[in-house]
Amino acid sequence: MGALASLKPLGPHTATRTLGQVLHAAPRHPAWAPTPISRDTLEQLHALMSVGPSMIDASPTQVLFLNSPQAKTRLAPHLAPATRDEALAAPACALVGYDVDFAEQLVEFLPHVAGAPSCFDRPEVVRQTAVRNGALQGAYLIVAARALGLEAAAIPDFDAAGVSFEFFRAPRVKATFLCSLGYPAEAHRPSRRRSAGAETAERTRLA
Repeated sequence: MGALASLKPLGPHTATRTLGQVLHAAPRHPAWAPTPISRDTLEQLHALMSVGPSMIDASPTQVLFLNSPQAKTRLAPHLAPATRDEALAAPACALVGYDVDFAEQLVEFLPHVAGAPSCFDRPEVVRQTAVRNGALQGAYLIVAARALGLEAAAIPDFDAAGVSFEFFRAPRVKATFLCSLGYPAEAHRPSRRRSAGAETAERTRLA
């Protein structure tokens, strides 16, 4: 929790501005400032992502930040041609995976949850929990990145099996999520444009 210690509580006006900052629609074609992302910022980003609520407080997620030229060279063959250059231009990419065997350690920390050990004796329950929490924590990563002043843009098309083997190497860890990270270029800072689902959400709320 050391990376979280430097965060200050938000006042009401700051909190309102921050909500707009973290929930804006993602840019279709992000443009990045040349500013590198420091190791401290990446550690704080990971710490913020980790404290978000999840199913039974399970965290099967593993995150690898790819910010070196060597790592990007290894990533490039696994990206779709349409998004490869755009993704590699970002100062960093976050590769989010989930550990399918996370329950081996989890049951040791849940003695107070009735039925938890027997629940995780069922492989399909373990798999579903890992997949759902991995995706959920990937979304937290985007929110946390924006709260820290970064932009995070999900990369829609990549070879998940190839990326898993290239970077995680362990069959138990599966890549599920990949996004580019960086400080937005001043001329391309996000506006509060409506997302494609906003109108649908309003109809659903009023139904």
